[in-house]
Parts: sequence; C-alpha cells; structure tokens
Amino acid sequence: MKMKLLRVAVLAVTPVALSACSYLGAQFTNDKVQYESSNSRAPLEVPPDLSQVPHDNLYNVPQRTRDVSASSMQQGQQAAAANRATAAQSTVLPETVTAKVMRDGDIRWVHTQVPAQQLWPVVQDFWASVGLTIKNQDPKTGYIETEWAENKARLPQDIIRATLGKLIDAVYSTGERDQYRCRLERNPDGSTDVYITHRSMVEVVKGNQGDQTVWQPGPRDPQLEAEMATKLAQKIESEFNPDLKKADLPSTKQAALEKTAGTAAKAAAPVYKSEIVNGADGKAAAIIIKEPFDHAWRRTALAIDRMNFTVSDRDRTKGWFLVKYLDPTYEAEKKREQGFFTNLFSQTKTVEPPTYQIKLTDEGNQTRVTVLNANGGPDTTGVAPKILTLLGEQTR
Repeated sequence: MKMKLLRVAVLAVTPVALSACSYLGAQFTNDKVQYESSNSRAPLEVPPDLSQVPHDNLYNVPQRTRDVSASSMQQGQQAAAANRATAAQSTVLPETVTAKVMRDGDIRWVHTQVPAQQLWPVVQDFWASVGLTIKNQDPKTGYIETEWAENKARLPQDIIRATLGKLIDAVYSTGERDQYRCRLERNPDGSTDVYITHRSMVEVVKGNQGDQTVWQPGPRDPQLEAEMATKLAQKIESEFNPDLKKADLPSTKQAALEKTAGTAAKAAAPVYKSEIVNGADGKAAAIIIKEPFDHAWRRTALAIDRMNFTVSDRDRTKGWFLVKYLDPTYEAEKKREQGFFTNLFSQTKTVEPPTYQIKLTDEGNQTRVTVLNANGGPDTTGVAPKILTLLGEQTR
C-alpha cells in the first residue's frame, strides 16, 4: 500500500522533476547486475604462501608527467627494457592469456592460464568493480565471500525511476538480497579455475496484520552465476590482455546462449547425477555421484560452496575436504550438557563447530562420497547423515 501511494505521489511530481531534477535520472541498461558498494576498490593482497611477481618499475603506477632530459629518457627506456626482460623470465604468463567460461551440465566456471598467485588480486578487485564488498576471504583456501547486497537491476525500469534515479532507488526495495562465494583452484598444469556460487535471501511478510517481515533463504540463481562468470572472464582478459579487442572478450552473446541452453535443460526431464545410499539404520551413509572423480570433485566442491560450511583445508590428490559445520541439534545438545549450574553461575560457553572430512573415493565411472571425522575415522557426532543429505540435494 505504501509503495502504491509513493508511486502516485511520484507521478504527481514527475513533470516538475523532469525539468528541475533531470540530473538525478537513471541510465537504464540491459545489465542484469547492478549492485552498489561504499568501497570503491577491494583490498589487494597476494596470498602469503604464494610467490609474488618481483616489484619493479614495470608494475609501478605512473606518476604525474614531469620534464625530462634526453639522457634521462634514454636511461629510463634502458631500465624499462631490462625490467621487461627480467619479468619475462620470472613470470609464467603466456603471450596470450585467455579466460573462458566453461560448462559441464548446469555447472559453470572460469578457466584461465593465469597462475593463482597473479589472479588472486584481480579477483579481489573484480568484486568491487561490480559494486560488491568482500566480507570474508582466505588466501590459503582461495575463498572469497561477499557481503549481502541488493540487485537494483530488479527494480522497475519505468519513467518514474528514470526521472528520479538514485532518489527513488533509496526508497524502493526489491525484497531480495544476494551473496556470492568465489573459489580459486589451481590445476596441475599451472592454470586456474574460478568457481562462483550464488545465494539469496528473500523478505517474507508474516503476522496476522501483515505488518512484519522476516528474511528467509531463497533459491540459487544459475543465471546470475553465469553472468558473474562472464564478467569475471572479461575482467581477467582486460587485465592481462589490455590490447584485446572488445569484440573478442567473453560476451553477453555467450551469456545469452547459456540462458537458452539453461531454459531448454529446465524443460527436459531432470537427470540426477547423484543418489544417496542409506545404511542399515535407514540413515544416509554415502552418496554415489555418477561421474568420474574429476567431475565429481568439481560438483562436490560447488555444493560445499553453496552450503553454510567453512572450508578449512582441501586436498584434491587425496580426495578430501575439511569443513566446519555446527548443526543446530548438535549445538542444542552440547548446551544442555553444560548443565544447570553452568547456566546459573556463569555465561553459557559458545559451542565450537566440529570439523568433518568429506571424502571422495574414485570407483571408476562413479565416485563415492562419505563424511568422516577430522582424522578420517567414523563420525561420533551423529551429524554425518545430515551433511550427506544436504550434499545429496546439492549434487543432484
């Protein structure tokens, strides 16, 4: 109701706004992503466990132009040539760097020849370039998580918003918030894969009078994941191939093809890639992913990204992830175990999330996934079946 009254009021003042406030007007585009952030640039830092490119004049930001002599110019050119020669020997970047959006079923990721240590700061900077702020990051595991943000592209693009622009954006709300998780993974050949996953929260009206709202988890949007992957590929190309023609960049045409393929896939009958295997007690004991190990690893890693797990370590050669997860039932039981007197005379201690090992076992054309304790033994918390159930839903 308030929104309708607002629109009526805005319509009444639109003629005045057109003449007096045209500078507020919004520029509409076909971009599906319009986030806003107070940070103009994400913090840049190279992972401490990775070697940095030598810091020399080749990578310095150009200073303000000043008068120079012919001799100093010649010296500068010679120094620059020496720097380029040194950099050519110390870096492993190929002459032509490519970044491609790869696809395996409904899974998309960016593949690039840029090594992870050089790609990390570019990916950090990417999130600020699309209007998002980094909330958490872990160079050791290659994870980046953004803050929740509102996508202004979902707002109605009509004459009212076109006229008042940011003024009306401050009043309108889409009732949706987005968050992204990004993960960099090194490949044996020195290349890097970047995976982006989307999470959402939606505002739901509750209460008899409809005067209260709560935020609840919403659906994942594969199209936003594809859009972000395309934008990241463009960012990588522009950073490492500045002379590349714009027409040669991963384009929105590719995103359109992805969208068409995605629509066709939705129309077809679902073909599940995994199934849960129950034990003698009727609870989930394992997941069988009907794919070879490499594909199953990728699918499991993306499933973990979409879930509220904290990845503390992973080893692809040994086939395991170490994740921290605090199950609500487990947390409640631990708090009850603290006892009455603990609650009476001291503050209740925070329950630390246990660490679990998600183990992948290669079985030829299929892969078995199990959940163990941190040391690779049987789980004693009783949470393993729940984790497998959640993973089973995300790996289908």
